[in-house]
Amino acid sequence: MIADLAQAEQVAGDFSALADATRLRIVELLAQQDRCVCHLIDDLELGQSIISHHIGVLRRSGLISSYPHPRDRRWMYYRLDRDRIEDIRALLAGWTALEAYNPERLPCPIDLNDSAE
Repeated sequence: MIADLAQAEQVAGDFSALADATRLRIVELLAQQDRCVCHLIDDLELGQSIISHHIGVLRRSGLISSYPHPRDRRWMYYRLDRDRIEDIRALLAGWTALEAYNPERLPCPIDLNDSAE
């Protein structure tokens, strides 16, 4: 359930970050294993600047984070924020839960006028 406007904006940002085929592919790869840009370049067969752009969008949204290689801090690895993805999954599950759905429609003003006749 979206509690307030701030949370709605965060969720909208998450969906916006995910609304790209390349970023979805990156998320799928990071769901399997942490990777550096060099791995993503090979896996996706795209240029470094394109991968870096998409990584930046995902990082700014908070869907992924980074950490340096243990021996050479110039190499960054990227990790999916599983808690954030779980929050999105739970939100979507809540939207589709049948027990939360009331199939009876709310009356509109025209419905109220019809009942007065």
